[in-house]
Amino acid sequence: MRPKVCFDIEYPVEAQAEARLKRKATAKREATAAKKSKPAKAKASKNDAPLNKHKQQKQPKYRSRRTTGIMKIRKHRREQQMKDEEEESRKRARKAGLGLDNLEGTIVAAPKDGDFFWEVAAVIGRRIRRNRVEYLIRWKGCSEEDNTWEPAANLCDSAMEEAMKYCKAEKLKAKKRADDEKKLFGDSSSEKKEVTAETSNEEKEDNTIVEANTSTKDVADNSITKAAKSDIAIDDNDCEDEEESLVVEDATLNWTDADQVIFREVKRINVNDPGAAAIVKEDRINGTPVVLVGHVGWANFAQRWLTEKKAETKEAPSDSHISTAELPHEKAKPSNGNVISLDLSTEKYELDIPKMIKDIGDEDVPVIKRNYDEVKPIHGTIPAAKFLSECWPSSESEAELQDSKKKGAKFYLHQWQFPLSDTAGGKLCHQNNPLPNGIMGEDLLKYWLDLPQCKLDSPLQYIFMGRTDTNSRLHKDPGGLEISIAPITGQKECVLVHRDDSRCLYHLTASLDEIDLQRFPLLSQARVYKTVIKPGEILLMPNGTYHQCRNVTPCLSYSRFHLDTVNLLPFVMSLVNGDAPEIEHRDVLWNLASALIKKVDEVVDLVQDRVLAYRNVTDVVTGDTRETVETLLALRNFIREVARRDEVNKAVKGPGDKSKEELKPELHDFGVLAADVDVCLHDYRYRESKEIPKLKSRKGKVLTNTLSKGVRKNCVGRDLNKFMIDNKPVVVFNSSLENNYMSLRNADVEKHYPLANKHKVGKALIGKLTIGDTLACRLEQKCVKAEVLEVVPQMKAAYISFEDYPSVYDEYQPFDLLRLPSGDEITHNDIKPGLVVLDFSNTNEYRAVVQSTIDGPMVRVKLIVSQHTLTRLVSPAMILGRYMGRWGSSGKKGSSDDSDGKKAAPGGIVSPSTTSDISDIAVEEES
Repeated sequence: MRPKVCFDIEYPVEAQAEARLKRKATAKREATAAKKSKPAKAKASKNDAPLNKHKQQKQPKYRSRRTTGIMKIRKHRREQQMKDEEEESRKRARKAGLGLDNLEGTIVAAPKDGDFFWEVAAVIGRRIRRNRVEYLIRWKGCSEEDNTWEPAANLCDSAMEEAMKYCKAEKLKAKKRADDEKKLFGDSSSEKKEVTAETSNEEKEDNTIVEANTSTKDVADNSITKAAKSDIAIDDNDCEDEEESLVVEDATLNWTDADQVIFREVKRINVNDPGAAAIVKEDRINGTPVVLVGHVGWANFAQRWLTEKKAETKEAPSDSHISTAELPHEKAKPSNGNVISLDLSTEKYELDIPKMIKDIGDEDVPVIKRNYDEVKPIHGTIPAAKFLSECWPSSESEAELQDSKKKGAKFYLHQWQFPLSDTAGGKLCHQNNPLPNGIMGEDLLKYWLDLPQCKLDSPLQYIFMGRTDTNSRLHKDPGGLEISIAPITGQKECVLVHRDDSRCLYHLTASLDEIDLQRFPLLSQARVYKTVIKPGEILLMPNGTYHQCRNVTPCLSYSRFHLDTVNLLPFVMSLVNGDAPEIEHRDVLWNLASALIKKVDEVVDLVQDRVLAYRNVTDVVTGDTRETVETLLALRNFIREVARRDEVNKAVKGPGDKSKEELKPELHDFGVLAADVDVCLHDYRYRESKEIPKLKSRKGKVLTNTLSKGVRKNCVGRDLNKFMIDNKPVVVFNSSLENNYMSLRNADVEKHYPLANKHKVGKALIGKLTIGDTLACRLEQKCVKAEVLEVVPQMKAAYISFEDYPSVYDEYQPFDLLRLPSGDEITHNDIKPGLVVLDFSNTNEYRAVVQSTIDGPMVRVKLIVSQHTLTRLVSPAMILGRYMGRWGSSGKKGSSDDSDGKKAAPGGIVSPSTTSDISDIAVEEES
């Protein structure tokens, strides 16, 4: 592939020539415009003699043709010179050993004089300046300040392809934005029609109301008098039976369903109090939500959007009036260095929408319908300026009017992940003041991505923005991460349920708004919390907490996910369970460990240099270094667990498809990473020694298949390649089932049962089976004898593959015996291929993955695998036919053909292709 070369300088000669041409063209345009602006002169008669014949010659046309010729010559010369310079730069690159011809997919730029090259990271912008198209280039290895605008003439063909790809992506983005706006806001013409129709209907209603008031006045007076007389009669009857109908209620107890569910208040902890760190850590471990107060600067990036309220509007709501006063930075509290921390607890700030539109108005933000459905929300992407101008109330008095008449009022800015934006991420990331040491550990998510705008800052940061009563349904966020919510303006009501009380929520069908203990009685036992958080407060929810939120007032809030040593275990278990595929757990662990190893190695090298130079080393190791080492110590055990699971999975399930492995060269080897962590910690442990001792590595027991060695007396030594299906081993460990499975004769199912799949023998035969019948069933690539124990006419079952066991153990299990890894029940509609489940069919819990599902007739059989028997469910596709004796139905030795002409297959199984009863079954099915 040809490398993409982009020259970023113009040569002096060509630049001067181009400037001259531009000046001449400008002068010509000005002269033409001046000529057109003058009034038309009267035409001269034929008798009038010209004053000067030379002036009437067509000199301008002659000069324009001459100029055009010069332009063509210079353009051709410039193109040829650029080609020559490009070829010269290639020769210099080859001479310098850069290997430009092998740099596939890279864009480089070179000056006219010099042997070094600049690699282009990406094309990130386009503009038209002075009738010339220019592209914004991000240079690899340079900061954002070094981005430059380059004209299209400086781009070669391959570099222009990248620019065209950027333009195409921008067009697609604009088209998607227009489609989303049309879907969310509707057509403007139809809106106008609706408005006119509404106004006409209101006028008609007003007229009918006026007419009705005059005609019904007398009727209303008569009805009032009749009602008064009837009330007097009822009161007389009540007085007569007052003693008999008196009801006395015990008011000391709570009798309604709503009173049975206790809404606990969330504990508030001041982060500056002594002992606050220990209390917060204990609550996080126990899964108890807390509200943190007393911290400033948590949402420091919002300073650019806020203004101080005016004195006369102090008692007004937070969104009552948009002031244009500047934020008083001199009154804010400084935190670290020159960074000013924003104290939102004073509630003296409000949003300045014009500032916000100017700052992030061009960003695309996700919006959904207010009070959205978690399953199928109405969502789309629109510009932030459109949302702020049409969906956000400019004043409290206009809020109700907009809610009733304006379509934009129905939408909610939901979960805008601003760190992933090139422009917004650079403005808003790295601005916040972290919590004090010990309250929460270092956010390990900052090592995940290496994006320039959010490097060493968490990419999982979000903005939420909605009107009053915007709410979400009760849900939990998977992934093993903790969540924090902090209002910037407005107030938010949060209802939380403890993570261990999921069974009391009945698959989230129980409502906390309309409590019904008749249908959901266990809801009364759930630990439910309810609180209203305001600016300056941070709600911290441990991993797995169920929550729903509602805006008490129009609210702008900031949320982020958090990972440290406290919730590393649920994070790794989320990796094992696969419940959050959008979070790349393996990449997070790999990049995190690599970054920590690098930091510790730098300290070890510095200490070693000082030790060898006989210098003091006490000031090298700081508190941050110790915290890093402690994090790496905790992380080592989780990396070992991931490596152990990878090793077991490779031994049990096989290497997988090699073609897929080749497509993923970046696949991480956690076994190697675990060894690197051990070496790093060992070097740090003996860092002050003049010579660091050698690490004695501890090697674990290698997982091998003992069946292939033939060491034991009764062990069958076989080539394991014969027992592979789809590159997955059928057997691995020396168990009773696997020994007996390997001792079976090999039987080619397609050869001996060619009609089993074609004529669907199992489906036709299953309706004629009775208890005690013997069948031939498929068990991997073997055909085994099976005795019918039960015929189930209809069953929903899943074919599951166990995590730490080979494929010979794969089996069907009913839906009712499957659970989520958390122990929760699963609705039948949620059981799909790829789901990680727990099998509760035995006293032990086995982790498995759903391979497929079936809803139809099943047969419970006893499989006879040599000397080993096991009970399993088999589907019609696993039934190959009826099982006959080794020597046929007659049982006579000496011939494989019996009196009916049935031919026995190897292992005493009759081939369906030559068996009359199986053929009859297939014919009956076809008829």
